[in-house]
Amino acid sequence: GSIKGKRYFQCASNNAIFVGINRLRLHLRGYKYTQSETTLDYRDGSGGALPSSKPHPLSLEAACADGTPPPPLQIGNRVVWISDTGPEYGEVKWLGKLLDVGNDWMVGVEFDNAVGTGTGKYNDHQLFEAKLNHASLVPIIGLMKADDFLGGTNFGSLPCRKKKIGESSSLVVERSLGEECTNGRVNLINSSPSAGSKRIPVNSEEKSCLSPDLLHTHLEDDNSTTVSTVNPLYEMLTEKGGMERKSYMSHHSISDLEVGSVVEVMINNSPCYGVIRWIGEIPEARGKLVAGIEMEEESSSCTDGTFNGKRYFTCPPRKAFFVRLTHCKKDSRFLESEKRRSAVFGSIDCPSVTGDVPPLSSPEDMKLLYGKNRGIQGHHNSCYLDATLFAMFSCTGVFDSILHRPKNIDDIAEYDEVQRILKEEIVNPLRANFYVRADRVMELRKRLERLSSVRGLTSEEKDPEEFLNSLLNQILKAEPFLKLSSGQESYFYQLFVEKDEKLVLPTVQQLFDQSFLASDIKLTEVPSCLLIQMPRFGKQFKMYPRIIPSQYLDITDVLDDSPRQCSICGQVAEFECKECYGQFGEGLDSIAFCQKCMDKSHSHKKRARHRSVKLSIPSEFKMLKDHTPVPRIYMELFAVVCIETSHYVCFVKCGSGPDAPWCFFDSMADRKGEQNGYNIPEVVPFADLRWWLSEEGMNFLVSAKEDKVLPEITRRLLCDAYMCMYQSPDIMMYR
Repeated sequence: GSIKGKRYFQCASNNAIFVGINRLRLHLRGYKYTQSETTLDYRDGSGGALPSSKPHPLSLEAACADGTPPPPLQIGNRVVWISDTGPEYGEVKWLGKLLDVGNDWMVGVEFDNAVGTGTGKYNDHQLFEAKLNHASLVPIIGLMKADDFLGGTNFGSLPCRKKKIGESSSLVVERSLGEECTNGRVNLINSSPSAGSKRIPVNSEEKSCLSPDLLHTHLEDDNSTTVSTVNPLYEMLTEKGGMERKSYMSHHSISDLEVGSVVEVMINNSPCYGVIRWIGEIPEARGKLVAGIEMEEESSSCTDGTFNGKRYFTCPPRKAFFVRLTHCKKDSRFLESEKRRSAVFGSIDCPSVTGDVPPLSSPEDMKLLYGKNRGIQGHHNSCYLDATLFAMFSCTGVFDSILHRPKNIDDIAEYDEVQRILKEEIVNPLRANFYVRADRVMELRKRLERLSSVRGLTSEEKDPEEFLNSLLNQILKAEPFLKLSSGQESYFYQLFVEKDEKLVLPTVQQLFDQSFLASDIKLTEVPSCLLIQMPRFGKQFKMYPRIIPSQYLDITDVLDDSPRQCSICGQVAEFECKECYGQFGEGLDSIAFCQKCMDKSHSHKKRARHRSVKLSIPSEFKMLKDHTPVPRIYMELFAVVCIETSHYVCFVKCGSGPDAPWCFFDSMADRKGEQNGYNIPEVVPFADLRWWLSEEGMNFLVSAKEDKVLPEITRRLLCDAYMCMYQSPDIMMYR
């Protein structure tokens, strides 16, 4: 009962498993009707009789005397009951209610075979006459009309032998109220069969309990749009029975089907294909999801999108087919191509994962993530995208808002599909199963190529910012992360600096401060995430041979209308003088002064001509400035994307805080095969990262002039950094 070191329940050793709830359905064995459960046992004599004090059975006439509608059966009707060994045929001999059992309609049936247990007596009341062991009382919900079952009215041709266990039959129907099927097929029969009518079996992908009240039947004529329900007996669900059926069907695995899904149904034992155009409930089958399918080929059994005179969608005539959603399955033609794609990329399963999956956030998660065939598999120059997606989604939720934003009127038509692929084909499988196959990523790349202005996204080498601009700006139209005082908005911040020869081993913090110092802009608000592009030009030229990613980035002094600290006395700053940069400390905090320190420091002749700017102090802070220290605002490093010889990799922090572990990811770490082979992605731990970014590690780096003395992974982090990603844990909770 434990997983990842946490106990959720207790049971015998090796008996517990944890699965997604969408993988579960009600266990049918508990609802399975055996002969003794489905048919009420009654025998001649008193041995099997219930006490005479029980209520008398109500005949059909007595039960309907108060205005209760009669059941959709009559005395003399031929009916079918599905036993454990197949269909059993019989004739209706009695209709009524057994008040000691419930208020459901009960049917007295004389079966052709000896599958009953009496001659028609119940509680000392002879309800009807039948041969010994041929009589049974069956709930009406457990029966079908024989002509509905067989599709004809020639009862003389009905088989009368009892089917042997294991014997196959082409006439297999679901078992009522949750009884298991042998192969999941269900017959849909025209309630008014003609010479040309056919039975329409609908196949389910899994063994499942499928209701025979499938909705679609043949039209009365070619021009009619009115269809009748198939099995009226099953519409007479009791409250209890209906609830049981609804409960089971609600657990059936249909979560991967939606409007637009290409599906397959079996008609006359042949697969037919179409696209789901509508999903919902109809008055004829409340509580059950129905799919309106536009079939690939016309049929006289189809409409133009109407059912029982009501329009649910519009399509060409004779193409609309209505059926229970649980009787649809994904188009197997595409599943075959899926198998072939899987083999091309290493035959590792990569199922879609629906719902919301949280990012990896603990050392235990990381242990499961480490190893080969972990992360996102690379293919056809996809490393720019693989590394960026892994950095953005594997271990942080700062970008998750783009997975959840509903489509609005300004979005492109394909918005939902792109969002679904990103979430259910890439992000969720990465977090849930630690692996994303390359063909899943290719689906996203194809759509980016088609829907954005960036060409070559499916085959050429690209940069992360090209991918992000395509995805975030042009397609998903995500809210920009950075709001600038100039009125501009952006998803990234490019460091523009002049090379400082005094900086032997610059940090991101130093370059960040220099870049904002050189510009005349500030951030108008604290961003939830900050993507910083390093000062380099193209894939080759680097302004600095090594850059230290700062684990925490102080953004206090680049925020507009935010309280700042005097660089001399520590009180609330009221002025800013950029010309004093570096004279009273390091970084941007060296240019902020209170009134008193400003006057004193700038009375010196060296600074007398400095031009200062009055700072805006938030009104709410002015009242507390003498009692509250000036807060400093930091952002936390959570990923670094690196490039070397046109190949992108990334470093990712799993969790938050200074002690969270780091890992290194390469989508093309290894390869199997040559031209027709496939790449093997890998995730490895990088426990030494904190040491290399510490003061001790930086001292070693200053003394180690040659890059070749550095471990390979360390060298890639320090020498090849392309983009550093920072997040604000506080702000990301609200966005």
